[in-house]
Amino acid sequence: MESQITNKDTLETFDGELLHPSLDVKDGILALGFRYRSKPQETKEIFIVVCESNIQFVDGEAFNIKDKHYFFEKRNRKLAILEEKWSASALKQFLEDYGKLKNFGSSGQAVFQIVLDLTKKYIQLDKDIDYYLLSAWIIGTYFFPIFYAYPFLHIKAPKRSGKSQCLNLLTQVCFNAIKARPSLPALGDTVDSLRGTYLIDQADSLERKGNEELLDVLADSYKKSGGKRRIMNMDKKKGREILEIETYCPKAFASIRELPEDLRDRCLAVPLIRSQKNFPDPDENNENWREIRGKIYTFLMTNYDLVATHYSVKKISYRSNQEILGRSLELWLPFETMLECCGMQEKIIDARKNFLSQYEFSEYEPSELEEEVMKAILSKLGEQPEIVLNPKEIAESIGAEIFLAVDTPKQKSSKVGWAIKKFNLASEKMPRSKEGVRYLFQKAKVDSIFKSYCKTEEKHTPLTLEPINTVNPEQIT
Repeated sequence: MESQITNKDTLETFDGELLHPSLDVKDGILALGFRYRSKPQETKEIFIVVCESNIQFVDGEAFNIKDKHYFFEKRNRKLAILEEKWSASALKQFLEDYGKLKNFGSSGQAVFQIVLDLTKKYIQLDKDIDYYLLSAWIIGTYFFPIFYAYPFLHIKAPKRSGKSQCLNLLTQVCFNAIKARPSLPALGDTVDSLRGTYLIDQADSLERKGNEELLDVLADSYKKSGGKRRIMNMDKKKGREILEIETYCPKAFASIRELPEDLRDRCLAVPLIRSQKNFPDPDENNENWREIRGKIYTFLMTNYDLVATHYSVKKISYRSNQEILGRSLELWLPFETMLECCGMQEKIIDARKNFLSQYEFSEYEPSELEEEVMKAILSKLGEQPEIVLNPKEIAESIGAEIFLAVDTPKQKSSKVGWAIKKFNLASEKMPRSKEGVRYLFQKAKVDSIFKSYCKTEEKHTPLTLEPINTVNPEQIT
């Protein structure tokens, strides 16, 4: 029997682009959303859309630019309240001054200096360059959708060293920042609704049993490809439910101990020092935080396209010269981009050197046994391109002092086998022999893994850099 397709059966598709209602940058367009109180018991939403130096306000769910349709994917997301973050009067004033603010040279430096002065006023760090890295990270939280990956911060220090003070400062100045204990509901509220900066206090609890799923989500959320995650949420009232949440956003962890290794190598450590002087509290009595955030908002709206351009150029440059590779490059690029776009080019070489030092310190380092396993395999390979070995053979070629005195030959082989699996050293698992499981090892692969995880004499060299800019304002009713 033939089937017939009628007009009512025609497949309809959405020919447009979805935007996050709180903050998004796509196709050269910036979208920034707020709620504001229109009546005593009523709030409305407003979206600021900037494209090619033109600004417009959208109060509905969709708009068109250059014959393309854009739609805000609101769902049940609640936007930040304008009067809590900035103010309607300041936003109106911005419209009048918009043309003047398009001068990157002065506004970028001015905004950076404000944030830099605040970090020095409220917290004490180890080195002066640490303040520049932290300030670049803070301003970058407003631009993070531009970047493919955004580094975590790890505020690690003993008690009474200023961790809470630092988190409180970040709460005041970072984009839509929320301080909360680590949990999937908090992640959903902060990241999915607000696209905000997620500040995690008491991050030591992440090591507790039962946090495996949360830890997995967090570890993958430093980059865009972490994307949306479907998670199972247990709610006392609703029972079990599947939630799809955004996970990519800036995150800062405060803890006394080291973070789990899957988070540690995605972080820049913030070296807090217990100060001998009393710092003021970063509360509403000491600063006009709305005005400060307003200056960063205006810098965002007048320079998002510049930041996107610099980021793309620097990414291509580094990939060509191979100076920094892999994850360390992903995590460094937002710092360099923000420093350059804020007129802090002279600090980039020192900042990069400090970042690499901090990052390499926080990266996962193999244990002595794991490193010896790699060395033993490479030694047996010699000049051969590949070799078949079993864990027992490898264990026998490793010095006895590397193992525990009570380890039996079987336990030694088991530890070697675990190291092989952990670092994916084998290229192929071979058929078992009377000696047990065997693996095919290829020299190129093992050598590459060894150089990636174990210390070498290679050093990074500095990079020379160069810096790189009428509006139709409409009134808010």
